Amino acid sequence: MKVMIVEDEILVRLGLRKAIPWSSLGMELVCEAQDGDEAYELFKRHLPDIVLVDIELPKMDGLQFIRFAKGRRADSRFVVLTCHQDMKYMREAIQLQVNDFILKSTLDMDELCAILRSLSLDVARDREAAEKAGLAGQAVAAGQAELAAAAASDSAERAFYGEPGTPNPPGEAFLEALPEEAHKLRKRLSESLESLRLAAARQQLGELTAELRRQPRAHPHVVKNMMTEFLFRSWSACEELLAGRQAADHRLVDRIYAAARLEEAADLLARELERLEGSLALTNTAEDKEKVVALIKQYIKTHLDREVTLQEIAGAFYINSSYLSRLFKEVSRVSFTEFVLYEKTELAIVMMKNGKSLTEISERLGYLNLSSFTRMFKKVRGVSPSKYSER
Repeated sequence: MKVMIVEDEILVRLGLRKAIPWSSLGMELVCEAQDGDEAYELFKRHLPDIVLVDIELPKMDGLQFIRFAKGRRADSRFVVLTCHQDMKYMREAIQLQVNDFILKSTLDMDELCAILRSLSLDVARDREAAEKAGLAGQAVAAGQAELAAAAASDSAERAFYGEPGTPNPPGEAFLEALPEEAHKLRKRLSESLESLRLAAARQQLGELTAELRRQPRAHPHVVKNMMTEFLFRSWSACEELLAGRQAADHRLVDRIYAAARLEEAADLLARELERLEGSLALTNTAEDKEKVVALIKQYIKTHLDREVTLQEIAGAFYINSSYLSRLFKEVSRVSFTEFVLYEKTELAIVMMKNGKSLTEISERLGYLNLSSFTRMFKKVRGVSPSKYSER
């Protein structure tokens, strides 16, 4: 069962890709698109069974895309994802006979998986009904085409790991998940991407590619899903630091899915990591780093009324937390935590001078009790807040 995602927000696409257990649902994510025009071109090429599509898209909105797509394949199923509860959108979607309509803000992955299972059964039932309806000629022709396509697909799958002209032995059973050692390498590579250690990631990709060749081997679609996941991880990690310049090249997703061999898919990913590494080098000047840290410091100063964590800041600025920690220390010469606590004491001193009680100050700074605030203040300033106020 072929599935397509049409969504202009990269993090939403990545979330859908990672959270949905495609293989266990008997589905393959065949392509992704970031705008309506790209979606229509990919739809014509892949003719997916099910499409998850956002309404608000650049170039062509999701509802117009559905209208055109239904003209190419009337029996495709469409699940509309949107931030809107506007009845105008809902009415138009209903008129287009979409199969479901879900708000992204309240989307539950278990619910979405249940919808996908239901749609998959609908597609299968419709195919069975068409055969039973006496469409013998069409069924035979379709069956022959399907058998031919299956044979071609099997041949391509077996050739994926082989040298050119040397396909894998017929009948090799592929795994629907990565073997244990490959899974460990995948985890290490993901961590390198998230912390923007792209040179290390390229080296680890070479190790992972070699490991993937070992028997037993994962099904090619598992490998391609993993490779495109690496793409999205790297784009997401680079997005904030490449502000004003494009981080992602979404045509690569389709090229990786179309790769006939493992080396081809790995080479596409490696070259993209090299490109991103070069782009980041252009933003890695002292001035650029100082701008990023200045923004983070400003964020901290405006959120001193509660606990401010490294993970929260990383999420707010779309920067990996490990990279952020290193960057902050490099520019500020103090750790993230040291800076936050120092700024809290600075604000506490101002409030003490304005006559606020220590209890009130501790509450304003997000501490549950006065003793926790007092310990923090003494750790940073060397004396308790009461002694400091006596100076």
